[in-house]
Amino acid sequence: MYTIIKIIFSDSSVPFCCLKKMIEITCNDRQGKEVRIKCEPQNTIGDLKKLIAGQTGTKSDRIILMKWNTIFKDNITVEDYGMKDGMNLEINYQ
Repeated sequence: MYTIIKIIFSDSSVPFCCLKKMIEITCNDRQGKEVRIKCEPQNTIGDLKKLIAGQTGTKSDRIILMKWNTIFKDNITVEDYGMKDGMNLEINYQ
């Protein structure tokens, strides 16, 4: 999925369009809740938690995202963790 973003340069009034790739991440809490989140690779894990909180109704500060035994930190981007389109994460709660 691609999002079209218009960028207007100050030296000309002609808009320049570029495409940003969005990825879809599936998050499962193993208690029946499974959400699919679309985000950009430049988003932080904290941003991803806010998107999950919006769909599940849980506060974002209670959500812990994990893959195997790795707990993801809020200030690191999705891209830095190497997350790809279609990746599955586990949700745990504090």
